[in-house]
Amino acid sequence: DDADSATLLARGRAHLAVASLAAAGPPALRIVRPTGAGTFPVPFGVLAATDEPADPAEAAAAAAIWAFPADGDETLPARAEDFLDRIRRDGTLARIVDRYFGHVNRLAAEDVERFFERMHSVLPRYRHLFIDAQEIHGLDWRLLAALAYQESHWDPLATSYTNVRGMMMLTEDTADRLRVTDRLDARQSVLAGTRYLVELKEQLPPAVAEPDRTWLALAAYNLGMGHLNGARFIAALVKRDPDSWYDMKRVLPLLAKPEYYSRLKSGAARGGEAVIMTENIRTYYDILRRFEKPALSPQALSIRSSPPIQGRSAAGTSMLPSAR
Repeated sequence: DDADSATLLARGRAHLAVASLAAAGPPALRIVRPTGAGTFPVPFGVLAATDEPADPAEAAAAAAIWAFPADGDETLPARAEDFLDRIRRDGTLARIVDRYFGHVNRLAAEDVERFFERMHSVLPRYRHLFIDAQEIHGLDWRLLAALAYQESHWDPLATSYTNVRGMMMLTEDTADRLRVTDRLDARQSVLAGTRYLVELKEQLPPAVAEPDRTWLALAAYNLGMGHLNGARFIAALVKRDPDSWYDMKRVLPLLAKPEYYSRLKSGAARGGEAVIMTENIRTYYDILRRFEKPALSPQALSIRSSPPIQGRSAAGTSMLPSAR
């Protein structure tokens, strides 16, 4: 096969194959071929306006281009066509697109703008806490910051109507188990929330690979592991993969339907909310990875980039230790 490929590559003229997802309905693959020597009906990396998918995830997949030399021997292009058709039919293409682009259209423009504003005005005050948590527990500080933003918008005094509180919105039971004395103390909240996320990841079966392990653990952060395990049971019933986030985010909303939750000891849950939360975190994490540097150690952070917070918690104690 390598020799045949080398022969084709040496012969000169190119075939062009563009893998495209249809704008409506289930994913469909279209192969676009040149109409003659040196002519290309679709420019490199560009689809005709009438063919452009409406969904950004589909547009990203449609921009993929396969180019082959050709002077009459169709062996390699034919194999590529077969491969692309097979991964479309067996769902592999849809899973790949979802892994990289499935979450990108979740947030409204104003939500993204608000995130950027707080990323510049609020995050610098707390960045060192997330880096400390990374140093202790080994999770990317930017993932932890994305989780904290989804939970509280980086507000250490946040409190919900269900009495989850603090930067990482810990329940009273979880805080007690993790020996948190003040849920409104940002440092305690970040370290405990990170430890809790690590525990959830460790509770998943060894067969669950990354990044699915992280996305499933984030869903469990919202739902609790009992409800996530219930959803995994349902996934097996409906012939979905319980180790795949691509499948589980379609199963989790079923936890709100009586015909499914009635079979579970854990009962009903708002699984759809866990999906939205996790997909939002994926988007925030993508943004932070693009604009914030990874941290090798907390000492790499300057005092200037992490000014101290002067506010006080409800108990009258400082919400944050002095910045280093």
